[in-house]
Amino acid sequence: MKKYIIYGLALILFINFASCKDEILDVDPVDTFTDAAVWNDLALAEAYINTSYIEIKCDGDKGSRWSSLSEEVFQLHTYGTENVRQGYISPDNSGFGWEDDMWNPWNYFYKCIKNVNLFLEKIEDVPTPNPGDEEWKKELIGQGHFLRGYFYFQLYSLFGRVPLIDKVYPLDTEEFTETRASIEEVTAFIVADCDIAAANLPVEYDDANDLGRATKGAALMLKGRTLLFAASPLYDENYPDRAKWQAAADANKAVIDLNQYSLQPVNNSDEYAALFYDEHNPETIFQKLYDKKWVVGSNNTFLHQPPVGPGNGFLSWGTLQPTHNVVSRFQNSDGTDYVQESEDEYPWDNRDIRLKADIFVDGEMWGYGEDNREIEFYIAGDEDTNPGKDGIEVKPNTGTRTGYAMKKFLDPNFDCFASISNPSPWIYMRLSEVYLNYAECLIELGGADNETLALSYINKVRERALMPPAEGNDLRAEYEQERLIELLFEGQRWFDIRRWKTAEEIYSQPITGIVIKKFSDGSKTYTVKDEPVETRKFYAPQNYWMPIPRSELRKAPQLDAAPYE
Repeated sequence: MKKYIIYGLALILFINFASCKDEILDVDPVDTFTDAAVWNDLALAEAYINTSYIEIKCDGDKGSRWSSLSEEVFQLHTYGTENVRQGYISPDNSGFGWEDDMWNPWNYFYKCIKNVNLFLEKIEDVPTPNPGDEEWKKELIGQGHFLRGYFYFQLYSLFGRVPLIDKVYPLDTEEFTETRASIEEVTAFIVADCDIAAANLPVEYDDANDLGRATKGAALMLKGRTLLFAASPLYDENYPDRAKWQAAADANKAVIDLNQYSLQPVNNSDEYAALFYDEHNPETIFQKLYDKKWVVGSNNTFLHQPPVGPGNGFLSWGTLQPTHNVVSRFQNSDGTDYVQESEDEYPWDNRDIRLKADIFVDGEMWGYGEDNREIEFYIAGDEDTNPGKDGIEVKPNTGTRTGYAMKKFLDPNFDCFASISNPSPWIYMRLSEVYLNYAECLIELGGADNETLALSYINKVRERALMPPAEGNDLRAEYEQERLIELLFEGQRWFDIRRWKTAEEIYSQPITGIVIKKFSDGSKTYTVKDEPVETRKFYAPQNYWMPIPRSELRKAPQLDAAPYE
């Protein structure tokens, strides 16, 4: 295996995927090979499975896309996400984002699964004439099972019950008869793929160029995440089921017991922020890598997150705006809750270091090279003050409505004037989540020993963030607090509030922002907005699941549309 996973397009099988990229057009595509040739050569078979890695979307393609579906973010340019936030979602209105995996995730992920199914059918017969080929082939089989499990997990996280298809149908197939499998059956299917993957994959690869491929740790973590969902109230009609929580605990502990990953110590908010643009972060378990040379996908965080963008800072869209709802949840650095004493008080000093690592607040310095300057999100406090949003020139459709902008994932050393395609990795799985997953399982299992152990894992995460330990007086609340802050904007929160069945409560709370007024003497005031930035609607129980599109229900009438019909 001699290519970075990010170079998979160099031997692309689906040439239309890269047809618009000039850099790729100089490379001989695999579609010049016959089907027989592809499945007679391990290198070409690897090129085939590489395309499935490319199909894994980066949340940064549209900023941290899932965050606007929870109270984390107000999304200025909605791309269809309002269908979820306003309860418009239905079989006749099933899209909820611009990217394929949000606009039509049912179709998108089954396409991905079909491609992996073909790979798994063919790879067994690929010859291995050279020394080391058998081990290479074994690893490729493991990657195939991981990827299929990953794609099924995406469907599972959205729809719950889905048809389980593990083969490629002939082109002349006229009718599909698969119905939606039960939650238990889908869980077991994903877990089985993870087990096969873990048995075939290495803990790490010998060749550094294989960074980004699935490993044993990634397979075990996907299993742990799946079983965590399976034990949660939304997925388990008999919640709480102790056996399910024990299985989830064991699966997450298996990742920890590999002793392969560690939390990178930090000394300040800048070092914490840097964790998310370091492809060699020792905490990372599975990530997507980028390289501008090959333009394999794009991590568009610089385009969608800040109103401070390329060049002089006024070319980005400011799509994703953190809410005061979540900013208010960041504790003081001593672990107490923040309470503003007066409107003159600057609210963001001496807080949890993750606040300024994740969120742009008024008064910060930011910008590449000579463009480094103070960020300001203010309105005129008197008639002698010129109003501005992020200083000057920002158009109304890019200014922040909440008084904040999203900073997490943005590398301050990246020249975003030259390109808005951020080459920072996108981390799908990391050790902090495993610690928190394991802690949740232990809390659910209950008992003094389990709760003490759960608290210790929560405090491992807090200690790395330079926060004092949680005391365990209200362990569940302390856990949920830490999970929200540590995994902020990483595409976890919406899935958490759904699986906990608390989304209805969260959606009932208005989205709030902060008003910053600047006066001619340079002084400022900071007050919470009187009017909500946005109100949302959630219709239980149907909105806990995404609807199967009407077009798919018509093609496969044996599928039920529950809970929508």
